[in-house]
Amino acid sequence: MENSAASQQARPARIRAMFDRIAPTYDLLNRLISFGLDTGWRREAIALFREFPGGSFLDIAAGSGDVSLELRTLSPRFTAGTDFSINMLRQYDLKMRAGSPAGRFGAAACDALALPFRDRTFDGAITAFGIRNFADRPLSLREMHRVLRPGGIAVILELTVPGHPVLQRLYALHAKYLLPAAGRIISGDSSAYRYLPDSIMAFPSNSEFLSIMSAAGFVRTEARPLTFGAATIFSGRKP
Repeated sequence: MENSAASQQARPARIRAMFDRIAPTYDLLNRLISFGLDTGWRREAIALFREFPGGSFLDIAAGSGDVSLELRTLSPRFTAGTDFSINMLRQYDLKMRAGSPAGRFGAAACDALALPFRDRTFDGAITAFGIRNFADRPLSLREMHRVLRPGGIAVILELTVPGHPVLQRLYALHAKYLLPAAGRIISGDSSAYRYLPDSIMAFPSNSEFLSIMSAAGFVRTEARPLTFGAATIFSGRKP
């Protein structure tokens, strides 16, 4: 049996391999699993950057690029997308090149715990549905803080467990039956979508996560639940 240290080291590699496998069907599965709500959630998260039209933005764990595409509504000067899955970045590059041009963009294969950017580079940094997969969330938040300019905003959009007991039961049924079935039918990988609900259940409470953001150096931290708490937008500002 693996010891705890070896298991912890192997976890990022397993998650990377999982996302490499499901990259071609990732967008379709997101729409089905969220009943199409994920698109609106992203728009609400990106609306927090409206004070930076023409700014520079970082999309961490960018996946196939939906967030970076939506950032183009702000006419960015530059958008950088990062992910540790090479297959996801291939989808990102294809989607960004096919989308309507608005500013320069670039992609980097890297871990969210060691971003390859200088201090004080970006006006805004966002990660959508990614931070629950990071091996060290406090370190990833410190990295977001480091690469932001003073006054810049960090936005974390994440799936969360609804607070109402009835909705929690509905979510449990959704997670136990629908997610693995959708993963098996569409991507051929039900294991990836058994991992998803487990990772959501293990995510800190809103108050706990805001405390982690504050410890990373962010001020004016807020949590905004969406769709009865099925997702939450966390935000904070670099002083």
